[in-house]
Amino acid sequence: MPRGLVLALFLSLALAQTHTVAPGDTLFSLARRYGTTVEELMRLNGLESFLIQPGQVLRLPEKTERTHVVAPGDTLFSLARRYGTTVEELMRLNGLASPEIRVGQVLKLPGASDQALAQREEAGPAASPGEPQAEPPSDAKEDYDPESPLLKVVLRYLGVPYKYGANSPTSLDCSAFV
Repeated sequence: MPRGLVLALFLSLALAQTHTVAPGDTLFSLARRYGTTVEELMRLNGLESFLIQPGQVLRLPEKTERTHVVAPGDTLFSLARRYGTTVEELMRLNGLASPEIRVGQVLKLPGASDQALAQREEAGPAASPGEPQAEPPSDAKEDYDPESPLLKVVLRYLGVPYKYGANSPTSLDCSAFV
């Protein structure tokens, strides 16, 4: 094997980031943590299903500056949710004084910086499905998008009386949702 190829292979392996799967980790949570997508994690690791096991070592994409081109319907709120960050962080990264964005505008997205990763690691692994979740702090704000199509549909049913077995705009049986 040529010397240059060996060196290139060694450097690419040395520079590749990895994550050892902990109990409670999912591809979705790891994608959010490391600023990538589930599809990219699956591609990098040759995965054909979403199933990962504790102890499994996953390759992570190299750190690069990520951007998003604003599309019709995008809001800072929806982008923050999509990329696992906050509106405030997006505004800070892009030097925005207000949350107004324009179609076609290129926004910088946060990467998984070493400091952010350290803070997440200090928080510990995600809770197992059977474990009780910690209560959110009393000063925690509710995050919701007032322009959400789902919220608009739900609000149409606000005040509709409950009736066992019913399913119409004038009465509703929500037993199946519990």
